[in-house]
Amino acid sequence: MGTLRDLQYALQEKIEELRQRDALIDELELELDQKDELIQRLQTELDKYRSVIKPATQQVHKQNELHDQQRTKRQAISAEPTAFDIQDLSHVTLPFYPKSPQSKDLIKEAILDNDFMKNLELSQIQEIVDCMYPVDYGKDSCIIKEGDVGSLVYVMEDGKVEVTKESLKLCTMGPGKVFGELAILYNCTRTATVKTLTNVKLWAIDRQCFQTIMMRTGLIKHTEYMEFLKSVPTFHDLQEDILSKLADVLEETHYGDGEYIIRQGARGDTFFIISKGKVNVTREDLPNVEPVYLRSLGKGDWFGEKALQGVTWENMESIR
Repeated sequence: MGTLRDLQYALQEKIEELRQRDALIDELELELDQKDELIQRLQTELDKYRSVIKPATQQVHKQNELHDQQRTKRQAISAEPTAFDIQDLSHVTLPFYPKSPQSKDLIKEAILDNDFMKNLELSQIQEIVDCMYPVDYGKDSCIIKEGDVGSLVYVMEDGKVEVTKESLKLCTMGPGKVFGELAILYNCTRTATVKTLTNVKLWAIDRQCFQTIMMRTGLIKHTEYMEFLKSVPTFHDLQEDILSKLADVLEETHYGDGEYIIRQGARGDTFFIISKGKVNVTREDLPNVEPVYLRSLGKGDWFGEKALQGVTWENMESIR
């Protein structure tokens, strides 16, 4: 009898152990379902961001084809249809709001820290800083409401806010942060709610002002590049559309006196055209021997064209 009782007790323990395991499995499955749901929500959110950015770029491209306008690669941030040319934009007077040096630096650093805006030209950032105006909100105020159509982007100078989506807290933000930036990229609804946790001081700019800055600086820069390319004898006879495409992909880079642009033996992927200044071309025939001066290059000259074909600079000269 003792043996049977022990067996029954052991069996009961196993049954209880299996029940606990089943409960644990149910709990883990529930947790997996919740994580799957979270992944789905995040994927939906990511799709929204992609749908915002992609149509914006496509819309600008189509607009430029229809109106045969000049464009720059940095102008793709503007999604609104426009019929402005550089003459129209040159007469537009942008608002100016005075700020302390500390406020200017804070706004600039916030923009440079933002993934959507950090690649803007410094001249564009400076105009954005000048055009931003002050906005104050008290504690427990709603700055942005999820689902609303937005046209303002903000930089926080003082205070603290909470960001929620579908009543779920996402994060809190303090001074030096940009939020609401999708509103200036595309006319979309707000993807989250932003409420104040304290009194806050913000700087704001509307989408129309932002786009005017993007178009004006972009068109001016594109025109400058076109005129520069036309001044280069090699490109002088190229068709206008080809020059425009070249101007689209030009990037302005600055080098200090004595700084190397190309080092002999290095691999490069950049073609250079000199717009200002002079460079020296040297060649190192033997290690640890003073490089041999070959020639100087100036405005309108170019170099590095072989790099576009994947050729190393091992057998080429150094340029600085």
